[in-house]
Amino acid sequence: MRKLLAATVVLCIAATNASAQSPIPRPPGPPVALCTDLAIAGWNGSRSPPGARLADNEVAIYFQVRNNGPRTYTAPDENKQWISLVVTMPSGDQQIGVNVLPPSGSGAVSLARGASWRGHVRATLPAGVTRTAHPPVRLQLNYAAASAGWSPPVDCNITNNQRSVVLR
Repeated sequence: MRKLLAATVVLCIAATNASAQSPIPRPPGPPVALCTDLAIAGWNGSRSPPGARLADNEVAIYFQVRNNGPRTYTAPDENKQWISLVVTMPSGDQQIGVNVLPPSGSGAVSLARGASWRGHVRATLPAGVTRTAHPPVRLQLNYAAASAGWSPPVDCNITNNQRSVVLR
């Protein structure tokens, strides 16, 4: 009986050691997205943008666009991406202000992960719209359509490409 008990103990110890040496493989983690994510990270109405003073029918919106994605954003020039100020009028959306990104750029464009562009969009308000009485207004990121040598980037999160704003 002692031999049977000793053999059982030896088998249990061997089984325990074998399972400790070969753990159960874990499933792979989520895939890493290979994309950029230009996002409107912040905005603020401004009464004193750089340059000339605002006229009564003008607005200026300070913006910050950040690359939240894991890859560096690149484009051949500043005309491939821009930010616009859009007013939702009864007749449809009306783009009233535009700024290329980066605001002071020329030539090839690059925005590293976590880096930002900052600037102002200055716009003239449509007739009947004032800073205090206006329909919905938003900032919006835009990409140029595909052309020879250019394809718009894969954007990880397009929900952060628009932000509602309040005019001041």
